[in-house]
Amino acid sequence: MDDDSARDLLVVRESLERVRRRAGHAVRYFYAHLFSHHPHLRALFPAVMADQYERLFAALVHAVDHLGHPGLPAHLERLGRDHRRFGVVDEDYTAVGDSLLAAIRRHSPFTWDEPTEAAWRRVYTGVAEAMKEGAHRSEASGDPAFWEATVVSHRLHGDHTAVVRAAVRTPYPWRPGQYATVEHTGLPGVWRPYSLAGGSSGAGDRERILEFHIGRVQNGLLSTVFCDHTEPGQLLRLGAASGAALAPPPGTPAVTLIAAGTGWAPVKPVLDELLARRPAPRVRIDAVARGESHFYDGASLDGLLRDHPYLSAYWWYQEYGEGKMRAAERLHTHLRARRDWAGESVYLCGPVKFVQETAELLYESGLPHSSLIRDPQPYSQRQRGHVSHAEAFLDPVPVNWIDPQARTEPLRAPLPATLQAPVAAPGG
Repeated sequence: MDDDSARDLLVVRESLERVRRRAGHAVRYFYAHLFSHHPHLRALFPAVMADQYERLFAALVHAVDHLGHPGLPAHLERLGRDHRRFGVVDEDYTAVGDSLLAAIRRHSPFTWDEPTEAAWRRVYTGVAEAMKEGAHRSEASGDPAFWEATVVSHRLHGDHTAVVRAAVRTPYPWRPGQYATVEHTGLPGVWRPYSLAGGSSGAGDRERILEFHIGRVQNGLLSTVFCDHTEPGQLLRLGAASGAALAPPPGTPAVTLIAAGTGWAPVKPVLDELLARRPAPRVRIDAVARGESHFYDGASLDGLLRDHPYLSAYWWYQEYGEGKMRAAERLHTHLRARRDWAGESVYLCGPVKFVQETAELLYESGLPHSSLIRDPQPYSQRQRGHVSHAEAFLDPVPVNWIDPQARTEPLRAPLPATLQAPVAAPGG
């Protein structure tokens, strides 16, 4: 970074820090300015903005916060590539930049001057150009803006988990452990990340069946549609597969797969990949659920155990008369007692707090940090309930349509956790 860029970065960060104190007002002004001056852009956002209201603004602010990070340019290119699915074109970047500067200018009246505005414009132009370059490269390579899929089956288990299978007619590249952002025609403009739970060949090479496991979220928008208002024949849109929580590398001698709730979704295809290796590693599965009836895909695991007798699986669930956390507590007691972590890799997925607590326990029990594959999203930014606009700005929710890693490989220099999106987020 040259001296001029370093000065711009300092000016922009100091300016942004002052605006943070007026966060809620700045966010509202940004969107009011954007939709007032460019009404056609309103169609790019969902009818009910809800928690998505601040996502675009938050993503821009996050980019400014991490200027100078070596992984940011590649990250911005992927972000621009993935924005193609919203119908974003080059001119829209100019509109967004004008509204961003208008919001910052409006809420720092005593410190805004020509050098500050010039620094902001140079910084934003760099961000926008990197994003546009990513979109142009994606389009030139023939990548679709999004993939269309048709629901072929829907099963609601116990009123809490939907297993949805959808056919994609054009090839959809993905790897076990990755997720896709999904839009349902019943709720246009609302995208949520769901882990890819598997796929199977359909009629000919042109069709592939993808599977998603979607847990009901209280007052959730898209999860409610998937659980209660989805049937065969309906259309979905899929963004490019993302995430780098992939299966342990070939040659790993032993793997423990820990899946809680719909965390089973990414674990399922990872398990399939492990079983296809020759020689196959020693695999142990720990499946965790609220109760015995919450093992919504138990039949699949039973079938795998019959076909692969060398597999070992343990079921952890709340038994009659136990407290809600008792199943996890029993699993943790068991993990603490294990002494065979040498050479072991652990793949861990599930609710954020469960993942965080289990990861800490594994580290304390002797598992090397490099041997754990897990969702990188910190708990402090997830499942916080209702917060004010200012709180959401100062401690923003994950920007789920950001792809923090390459589609198939991690960044050479990973971004900080504040810029990373959940690999197996349950969605809402």
